[in-house]
Amino acid sequence: MPVHRTPSVPTDLDVDLAQDLAGLAAREPHRMYARERGRSVTVGDLDAEVDRVVSVLAEAGVGPGTRVAVSLPNSALHIAVVFALMRHRALWVPLNTKLKGAPLAHLLDDSGATHLIAERDGSIAQAVDAQLRAEHGCGLDVLASLSKDAGVVLSRGREVGDVPDPIPDTALLMYTSGTTGPPKGVRVTQAMLRAAALGAVEVTDVAVGDVLYLWEPIFHIGGAQVLLIPLYTRASLAITERFSASRFWTEVHQFDVTHIHYLGGILQILLQCPETDLERDNRVRVAWGAGATPAVREACAKRFGFALHETYGMTETSSIVTVNRGVADHGVGSPLPWFDVRIAADDDEPGAVGEILVRGHIPGLLTPGYLGRPEADAAARDGDWFRTGDNGYLDETGHLHFVGRASDSIRVRGENVSAWQVEDVVARHPDVDRCAVVGVPSDVGESDILLLITSPRPQMVDARAVVEWASDHLAPFQLPRYVRVIDEMPLTPSQRVAKHELPRGLQNAIDCAPRPI
Repeated sequence: MPVHRTPSVPTDLDVDLAQDLAGLAAREPHRMYARERGRSVTVGDLDAEVDRVVSVLAEAGVGPGTRVAVSLPNSALHIAVVFALMRHRALWVPLNTKLKGAPLAHLLDDSGATHLIAERDGSIAQAVDAQLRAEHGCGLDVLASLSKDAGVVLSRGREVGDVPDPIPDTALLMYTSGTTGPPKGVRVTQAMLRAAALGAVEVTDVAVGDVLYLWEPIFHIGGAQVLLIPLYTRASLAITERFSASRFWTEVHQFDVTHIHYLGGILQILLQCPETDLERDNRVRVAWGAGATPAVREACAKRFGFALHETYGMTETSSIVTVNRGVADHGVGSPLPWFDVRIAADDDEPGAVGEILVRGHIPGLLTPGYLGRPEADAAARDGDWFRTGDNGYLDETGHLHFVGRASDSIRVRGENVSAWQVEDVVARHPDVDRCAVVGVPSDVGESDILLLITSPRPQMVDARAVVEWASDHLAPFQLPRYVRVIDEMPLTPSQRVAKHELPRGLQNAIDCAPRPI
């Protein structure tokens, strides 16, 4: 059973996560840290692997101040690389393994990366090599090998020894999704990472022998916080390279998983899959994460039988700020003991909607800022408070309720429509796999709503029937005017819809405006 305890407040800001691992290895070398396909990794195994990687990186010139971009699939080796970079006091720059072209070049240039760790023949290494050959006439130099598939490579566009100045109080740059402009590098400290892991421990109520399924990419804050949980509790990880709906329950069963982390539309995807005996034949006790609406929570509890613990937070605020351990009407919950939350609204009464602001009780829980973006730093601060850019409200009992991104609001006939609320309703329709709504210019006035959907039966979707069905759950001004069925929904690594990549045209869209009688 879970052990309910007084939360471990992350008050120590002088954090060395690699030293935490070394200390644990000295005390309990045989304790299980992680399992992956065909391999079990104890704490002692991982610490020894970190020592090996440290030596390899030193040969490649990695040290304090170097900036190392990492593009690797989830693995025990990837976790060892993360700890090794921290031991070197190098800057860790996580990269999405699918990046290419201008978005990849932006992250490498913006971060000032001196080194790249990638699969030797992977798409990232090939893309960087091709770019350097086009621009400088020479490609990447492989300086040292971590394994037969992964290499440490140095960009020949930067001279050996040309190392940027260290970035104070920064262990890694976690780049934003870039939905409102070029991705920004969020400066994250080791203290913030430990606070994120401790927050995850509080959310999950893990006990001795529990197993957390690490499907989320390590280059996302969701994966970064999960990989640290075994440092602070007697639980272990089950590592898979990526999320796969077809393999999900098989791996959960094989690894004897007790906890599932969800982000974006993961739960909705699992609910859309055909039922299988394995979704009940497992040890999963808790699913935890962000993005589960009350309707999704109810459906999961009925079908899968596990408890859902909803959270709210963001990379800039040490990931987890509030927790709801399964109470239906408590929204995304109440703040962890080391955070305050308030709503910036004209009305101070409970239920007033406004921007969510977050403040830490102790220093160091909020990001030191965005790399090279002083204007973004200033816009994100209101004194001691961090402006999240999200809208929500506090109920009479002080629990936070998320309403949607402030930038994801559509002005329709004088009303502000939350895209998130419309999507929450439409996603429940049986013919809808994924959905997103965006604003498009209106013939008269401000905006109309365009609903984009994917469906398991795209040729059978009746767009007007979907809108009519939604009319039982939405106000008239919230109903989409246009519906367009698309082949594939662009997704972020955390399985959220990448709205900046959505088509905004009305080609092949159905106009569902009420027709005069």
